[in-house]
Amino acid sequence: MKNKILYNLSLSIIACAVLAGCGSDDKDEVPTVSVASAVSLKESRTTTIAATADDDDDTITYSWTQLSGPTLTLTNTTTATVGVTAPAVSADAAAVLRITVTDKGNQTASADVTVNVANNQFPTVTATFGSAAEKSSVSLAATAADADGSVTTYNWVQTSGDPVTLTGADTATLSFTAPSVTEDTPLGFSLTVTDDDEEATLVEGVVTITPVKTSFTVTGTVSEAAFANATIRGVLAGQTFTATADATGAFSLPMQADDDETNLFADIRASSVTTTGLQYYKFVPSLTADATQAVAGSLTTRLSSAVAALFDVRPMAEGDSPNTVSINAVSTALYSLIVAANGGTAPTNLDSFTLVEKSVSPDELIEAAAVVKLITQGGVFALPEGVTNVLELLTNTQAYNDYVAAAEAQDPNIITDTIDEIIADPELTPPVDATSLASAYFEIYPAATGFLSRGGNKFNFNSDGTGSEVFNSGIHQFEWTLTEGKVDITYSGETSTTYFPTVVVGLFGLTQEQVNQLYDARYFQVEAKQTPLTASLTRIIQGEKTDTYRVVETGTRAMVPVTLPGGVVIAPDPVSYESTEDQLLRNADKLGDVKFVAEDLDGEWLFEHYYYAGEEGFGYSDMFADIFDINPDGTGVALENDKPFTWELDDKGLFVVTFEDGSYSEIMKLDQLGTDIQVFSASYDAEGTLIAADADYALKLDGSDFSSFDQSNPEDMYWQTTINQWIKSAWDEDTLLWDDGFAYFGWQFLEDGTGYQMGSSMTSPPDFEPVFNTSLSWDEEVISEDESIMSINRRMCPDDQTQVCTQRQWRLLKSTDGILGSRIYVFEVQDQRFDSTSPWYITTGIGPRLNIYEEITFDYWNETAITEEVAVSGLAKGISFTSSKKSIARTVLEPNQKPQLGL
Repeated sequence: MKNKILYNLSLSIIACAVLAGCGSDDKDEVPTVSVASAVSLKESRTTTIAATADDDDDTITYSWTQLSGPTLTLTNTTTATVGVTAPAVSADAAAVLRITVTDKGNQTASADVTVNVANNQFPTVTATFGSAAEKSSVSLAATAADADGSVTTYNWVQTSGDPVTLTGADTATLSFTAPSVTEDTPLGFSLTVTDDDEEATLVEGVVTITPVKTSFTVTGTVSEAAFANATIRGVLAGQTFTATADATGAFSLPMQADDDETNLFADIRASSVTTTGLQYYKFVPSLTADATQAVAGSLTTRLSSAVAALFDVRPMAEGDSPNTVSINAVSTALYSLIVAANGGTAPTNLDSFTLVEKSVSPDELIEAAAVVKLITQGGVFALPEGVTNVLELLTNTQAYNDYVAAAEAQDPNIITDTIDEIIADPELTPPVDATSLASAYFEIYPAATGFLSRGGNKFNFNSDGTGSEVFNSGIHQFEWTLTEGKVDITYSGETSTTYFPTVVVGLFGLTQEQVNQLYDARYFQVEAKQTPLTASLTRIIQGEKTDTYRVVETGTRAMVPVTLPGGVVIAPDPVSYESTEDQLLRNADKLGDVKFVAEDLDGEWLFEHYYYAGEEGFGYSDMFADIFDINPDGTGVALENDKPFTWELDDKGLFVVTFEDGSYSEIMKLDQLGTDIQVFSASYDAEGTLIAADADYALKLDGSDFSSFDQSNPEDMYWQTTINQWIKSAWDEDTLLWDDGFAYFGWQFLEDGTGYQMGSSMTSPPDFEPVFNTSLSWDEEVISEDESIMSINRRMCPDDQTQVCTQRQWRLLKSTDGILGSRIYVFEVQDQRFDSTSPWYITTGIGPRLNIYEEITFDYWNETAITEEVAVSGLAKGISFTSSKKSIARTVLEPNQKPQLGL
C-alpha cells in the first residue's frame, strides 16, 4: 500500500509540472457553503449544527458567529459542525448564526441559520381533593404531564389541619388515614410536580374530613292526657334534638352523636302544649345505636353493647326499639331528686348520675311522684303562682313543703292516696321479670354528699326459687316467686333478729302496771325478737345500679320474758306486724368495675370482721373494725389481735381473708367515693357458717399520724362527729341540720392538754351557746416511729382522782378536707374500769370502730339556723309559696315510714 501511494503522488507531481510548463489560465473558484435554514432548540439544551461547504481546491476554513437573538453558547466554531447551547429564556426567541467559509485564495462564502429557542413549558397537573369520612383510608391521585419534556418528581406536603401520616408523598398518589373528628375539619395539602428542566407546577387543595355520626332513636310515651302533642326535647353529647308527640303522647325522637362519643347519657324533657310549665323529665343513662346506623366495631357500638350488658339491656336488633322509655310522674320525681342531689344541676354523664343515684331517698321519691301527679291533675293542685315549671317546685324544698301542706289541707291524705295509685299502676312501677331481677341485692340508704351508705342486709335470689337474707347476726332462709310483676317471699320462720325497744305502754300489749313494774326493776329497755314470715317487693324504679322497691313485710314480734325480783314473770304474747318500707337496693350484678384490685391492697387497710375485742373475760365479740396489714404475696396480719391470715381475690373482686383457725371473712366492695369505700363484710366460722355481716366503711390508711397532725382546737372550735350524720336526711345540701340537738356531739382539745366533751346546751339555734360541763384531759403516746396514739381521759377514778377510769383511744387513719372543715378518720375504742384497782374492760357499744370528725366553730349552728317562719298559703288559686333563706328538711308524710312503737 505504501508503494502505491508513492506511485500516485509521483504521477500527480509530474502532471502538475507538465501543466505548469504549459502555462494554464484556469481561475480559482469561490467556495460554497450551505446549512439548514432553521433549527429548533429548547432552552438550556445543547445541539450541533453542521454546515456543508465545497471548494475547488478543497482548502477551506470555517467560522461560526452569532448575528442576533439571545446569546448562545457556541463550541467548535472553526469546524463544519458547531456546538450550540441555548440560554434560559422567559419566552420563545430566535437567534441567527452565520457560517462563513474561506478558501485558500481568501475567497469566502456564508450562510445563515435561525436557531429557534423554545421556552420550557411547565408540567400540567390535575388533582381532586374533595371530602372523606373520619378514620377512613384516603387517596389523593394526581395526573401530571409535560408537553415538552418529562415529569421527574412529585412532592406532597400537608399545609394545614391535624397532622396525618403521609404515604406515597413522592408519587402521583398520596395516601393517609383520616383523623377522628367531631365536626367538619379541613386538611390542606399541596403537590409540587417538577419537570426535567427543574421547573415545577404547584397545586393546592383542601380535603374536608367529615365526622361519622351514629343515630339513636328514643321512642316512648308520655303518660297523661295533658301531654297530647307535647314537645319532646332531648340532649345528647351537648346537642339538642326535638320531636312532637302524637295525640296519645307517643313519640319518636331521632338523635345523633359522633361515633367516638363515649358519653351516651341522654336528658329527655316533655313539655305540655296546653298547660304552661307542665313538664315531665327522664334521664336515659345510656343509649343503644340504631341497628341500621351502627358501624360494626365502632367505639359507640362497642360501648353501647358493653353498657347494655352491664345494665341488662339487649343491643339493638333489627326491628327492636331498645331506647324505649316511659316519661311519667315517677321518672320526673327521680329526675328532680337527682338534680337536687347533684347540687341543683342535671348530671351530664353516667358517672355523675350513678354517683348521686344512691343519694335519692325512696320515701322522697314516691311522695314527689305523687306531687307530680297532683300538679298534672291541675285545678286547685296546679303549679303555684310564681313557679315556672314542675322542676322548679320539686327542687325548691320550701316551696315543695308548702305545696304538700296546702294539698293536704285541701284534701287530707291526698298524698298517701296518690301514692297508692302509683304503686298499683304497672305503667308507673315497672314489673319485675326473671331477666331484671338481680341475683343479689344489697340494702343501701340515701347518703349525704361526701358520705357513703352504712348498714343494710343482703338478699340472695337463687335461680331455683330459694334465697336468703343475710343480716348482721345470721341468715333468714326463704323461697321466692314472681307474681304479677312482684317478688313474693316466704320466709322459713326459723330465725329472728334481736332489737331492744324502749319500754312504753302498748309495747307488746304492756299495761301501765307492767311498765311500772319494769321501771321499778330498772328495765327501761327490753330484749325483743322479730321473725319475718312473708314479704312482697314491688319495684318503683329500675335504676342503673340501684333499684327502688316498696317492701311490705309481715311477721311476728315477741318480747323475751323478763323475770322480776320476787319471781313475777312478764311475758306478753307475741304480736303480728305488717311494715311497709321504700328501700334502695344496690344491684350486685351491676357493680361493674367497682371491685378490689390486688395491686391496690398492698398496705394498711381498715376493715370490719367478727372477733373478740379486749382481754379474755373483759371484752366481747362483734363486727369490729380492725387494721389489716396486707402484703402483696397473699399474706397479712390483723393487728388488733395480731392474727395472721392469707388472702385472695376472685374474678369478681371478692376479697377473702382466711385466718389460721380456718375462720374467714368475705369482703365485697359496693361503692367508692374518693378514697372512702363502702363494703359488705361477712364473717364465717371454720365450718362455713355465717357468724355476722355488716355493710360499712373501709379505707386505706394514708400515712397520717398524730405525731405530725395538730388536733388541738382554738377556743371557738371543736371536733364534731359526722360518722352518724352520713344519712341524707341529716343535711340540707352541705348544711348539717341541728335536729333538735341530736346532731351536736364532739370533742374540744385545747392546746394545754385539757378539753371538753361537747353535747350539752341550754338553748337551741339561733341562740345556741355551748355548755362546757364535761371536762377531760388528753395526751399522746408514741407507739412506734410512725404511729402515735391519742388518749382521751373522760373520767377519773372515784377512789383516786389522779387515775383514769374511762379512756377513749384514737389512732389517726386519714386526714382530708370535709364538708364543714378539716376531716379526720380515727380508729377508736373505749376502755373503762370501776375504780383504780379494778381491771379494764371494753365499753359495750364502743368496741374498736371507725369514727369521722370535722372541725367546726360553735357559731356554725347559729349561722345555719332556720330563722324565717313560712306560712302555708291556701288553694284559692293554685298553691303559692314563700322561700326560706335557711336550711330546711323536706317533708315526708307517709305514715308507714314512722318508726314502730318503742324505737
